[in-house]
Amino acid sequence: MATKSITIDLEAYERLSAARRDNESFSQVIKRTVPRPFDLDAYLKELEEHPMSDKAADAIEEHVRRRHEPSTRER
Repeated sequence: MATKSITIDLEAYERLSAARRDNESFSQVIKRTVPRPFDLDAYLKELEEHPMSDKAADAIEEHVRRRHEPSTRER
């Protein structure tokens, strides 16, 4: 396994250490807490290979439309 050394300030180290679980390496903490960057190219390729059905696309559009409506929940 290849490794890299990094330099972080004391506050970053303390936060990382506080997030650490029993017997967990710092690499494991980072992998657990920091999401992978979104790969738009891979997503578009996947969509091209497995296109979304019209029904699924309509459901997504409806969901987005409803999110832009004012809330009817009581406050």
